[in-house]
This record gives sequence, C-alpha cells and structure tokens, in this order.
Amino acid sequence: MKNKVKVGDRIELVFINDTWTRLKPGDRGTVEKIESESDETMVWVQWDNGERLALLDPIDKFNIVKE
Repeated sequence: MKNKVKVGDRIELVFINDTWTRLKPGDRGTVEKIESESDETMVWVQWDNGERLALLDPIDKFNIVKE
C-alpha cells in the first residue's frame, strides 16, 4: 500500500476506477476500515456525500488530508 492510510484519516479522492459511483475527484471522506489481501488493499470510506464505498489501492488514487 503506497499511502500509509489508517482508520480515522480524512482522504481526498484523486481517481476512482468505477463508472457507477457519484464520487468525483476532490470528494472527501473518512476511512472506516482497511482490508489487505495480497497485492491489493480495500480502503472503506464514509464519503461526505453520504456514500459508503471502498477504494482499491493501488488502482484508485487518493491523498491523505491534513486538516
């Protein structure tokens, strides 16, 4: 996992490989859970727009927000 993200971190979406979501670059959310399997990590996020959706690291891109 490139990003050293942890539960409770605030993140900002850069890119998501999902055409069905309403999320767009710049959207923010809070990390709720992290599941690691082999080369991929699922980062579950409660997004500020009300959506709850996991990002797949390293495919989806996000930055940790320092507030």
